[in-house]
Amino acid sequence: MKKTIFIIGGSIVAVVVIIAIIGVVYFQLTKKDRENTIPVLSVFDVLNMSYSVGGETFTLVNGKAEKAYTPDSATKNTLSIFGQPLYADLDEDGDEDAALLIVNDPGGSGTFYYAVLAINNGNASFTTNALLLGDRIAPQTMGIDQGHALFNYVERNAGEPITTRPSMGKSLWINYNPQTGVISEWVK
Repeated sequence: MKKTIFIIGGSIVAVVVIIAIIGVVYFQLTKKDRENTIPVLSVFDVLNMSYSVGGETFTLVNGKAEKAYTPDSATKNTLSIFGQPLYADLDEDGDEDAALLIVNDPGGSGTFYYAVLAINNGNASFTTNALLLGDRIAPQTMGIDQGHALFNYVERNAGEPITTRPSMGKSLWINYNPQTGVISEWVK
């Protein structure tokens, strides 16, 4: 009996040793992979979110959406992101949100530019209302000023026809209201 117990006990010890060796080898092999892995940050994808312009919602795919007016229509209503989004904490919650310039080409002669924010709230990320900057303006730069998104562009002087090249610089600061989720012009 004692020999049987010794053999069984020896077998258990051998199995435990083998499992321990496999565990150590596995840990060493995967340690190298863990060290070379960049941690995944929680980000939201502003290029693939929905934006509302003029009462119509567009769901962007890679920064662009296109809608036909009728199934047989060659004329399309397009919305796209102009330039690169600017990331900053715009709602003071510690994560990065985005300020975007979007352009709507409804298929006619106008090309309309809008300021919009994409607010990052983890799984509940959303876009704000869009503020019209103008038709056929000349976008310049975006920035952050005192926690507010800033859009710089060139527009036409009052009374000039739409065919006149934009020549008057303008800046629009955006105020975000976290209680309503709405943006408006921030008057300094």
